[in-house]
Amino acid sequence: MTELVVITPKSGNDSDGDPVEQGDPVTLVPWEVAPGNLLMRYGAGGDFTDVEFTVYLPHRSRMGINTYTETMSLVHNGDQIEVRGKRCVAWVQLWQSSRTLRGGVVVLARSKSGKAA
Repeated sequence: MTELVVITPKSGNDSDGDPVEQGDPVTLVPWEVAPGNLLMRYGAGGDFTDVEFTVYLPHRSRMGINTYTETMSLVHNGDQIEVRGKRCVAWVQLWQSSRTLRGGVVVLARSKSGKAA
């Protein structure tokens, strides 16, 4: 079974300060979904976790038959990412191995509320 993640571009304001609507969701097939850093902080508001999941995506994602798009154009910091039924906020980074020159896009998925599930 192939695991899927859903990216929904964030809403916000454009460069003129005008509101921008939330974009259309995009479904992507990750190489792997791994646990986050599992760092727990304890406080008056309850237990918090920094990152729930680490999602590894290829440089280019297949969008249709023989149609590929650069993954970095599909997911950005602050976008919503749904992983295993949990809605999270995405932190995105491009990575490349210095040994093999291979790499991809790493998305750290942080709980939208900040609270551990």
